[in-house]
Amino acid sequence: MSLILESDSEISPSASRVDRAWSVVAGAGLLMFVNLGPVLYYTSGVFTKAITDDTGWTRGTIAAAGLPANLLITSTLPLVGWAVDAYGTRRIALLSSILFAIGMSLLGQFSQTPALYSLLLVVAYACGFALTPLPYAQIVSGWFDKRRGLALGLMLTMSGLATALFPPLSSALITEFGWRNAYALLGFVVFAIAAFAAVVLLRDPPQLANRTLGREDSTPGLPVRSALTRRAFWTLFAGFFLISIAIGGGSTSLPLILTDRGVPPQQASFIMTIVGATMVVGRLSLGALLDRMFAPRLTAMVFLAPTVAFGVLLLPDTTSANAMIAAGFLGLALGAEVDALTYIVSRAFGIRYLGRILGFLMVAFTLGLAFGPALFGKIHDQFQNYELALWGAAGISALASALIATLQRSDLPFATEQAAASGRIH
Repeated sequence: MSLILESDSEISPSASRVDRAWSVVAGAGLLMFVNLGPVLYYTSGVFTKAITDDTGWTRGTIAAAGLPANLLITSTLPLVGWAVDAYGTRRIALLSSILFAIGMSLLGQFSQTPALYSLLLVVAYACGFALTPLPYAQIVSGWFDKRRGLALGLMLTMSGLATALFPPLSSALITEFGWRNAYALLGFVVFAIAAFAAVVLLRDPPQLANRTLGREDSTPGLPVRSALTRRAFWTLFAGFFLISIAIGGGSTSLPLILTDRGVPPQQASFIMTIVGATMVVGRLSLGALLDRMFAPRLTAMVFLAPTVAFGVLLLPDTTSANAMIAAGFLGLALGAEVDALTYIVSRAFGIRYLGRILGFLMVAFTLGLAFGPALFGKIHDQFQNYELALWGAAGISALASALIATLQRSDLPFATEQAAASGRIH
């Protein structure tokens, strides 16, 4: 049976601890379903085409407009990590969902110039400060030990499902209501789902309750300062920064690459559904395998998937089969990043300060996601195609894989945690 945490002060003795832990996975999964990635980031290629047709702004301009917003959310991650370690996840999730709905409405209605569009993207991303994987990876890791990989995989699978659904949903909303109203409608969807999940399903793990009640907390884990001195920390930082540049730029540009080659916009947006579907497969498979295989080696293998995807896109003829193969391999990589990072970090540094340490490492990941689309957009504006960007992304993916492969078992001293140390149950 999985190692599960539960707070006796929060539930009645007759309540099932197993049920409570899995309800947390369900709630965290719903919040991952409406996180910033599938709702704003992975729909950007769909919105870019509509915004360009309506305003005449270039793709490079629109891609660059999102850079400040991504940098902002990057800079807040260590603070969010500290907040969830100190205060828990439920309140910040609810507050963020309310603010995000407001931010999305402002983004759609008042983006009259590229500068205003960029500013309002910053506002929307700032409002969605808790709609990132960090708080929910932290809360699920706090409830599970032996089946942590599986629990993380199931939770993050919802993000893959959302990546499959939100691009075609956005395309349909844009067609029916225009891109401005589509942003507002997406914001409302996020609020409705996130508020339900935060209020009804989420419960913070007991080590947080012990901390707030002044009880002794013997949860295993290194302090942040100690983690920052480890080679494993900087290897993870560099590897995940590089892979996020490649998969971020490639996945958001995929619908544009296909429409440039004559694929109808609705069909191109459907390709993102394939990306999302393979994210689901990748996350479920990776989650189960992380509990059974050496995590860095498995992650390094998955990081080679984008190299294959970009190689397929570089073939001279674009066929439906080629597009689906490329989308599938991109989805496998997208299905690995946060799962693998959270799992490896929890095994390398423990879970006592997981939120804070993961917050610093998520900076690397989100920085790459910020620069990837901007880099692809600028290369397109310069050369009027994406060929050079695809070559560069293929090489970057291979380098990221090689970096992660250098991690050894000695770099993961918390691979087996002591249940008695934190009062958990097998």
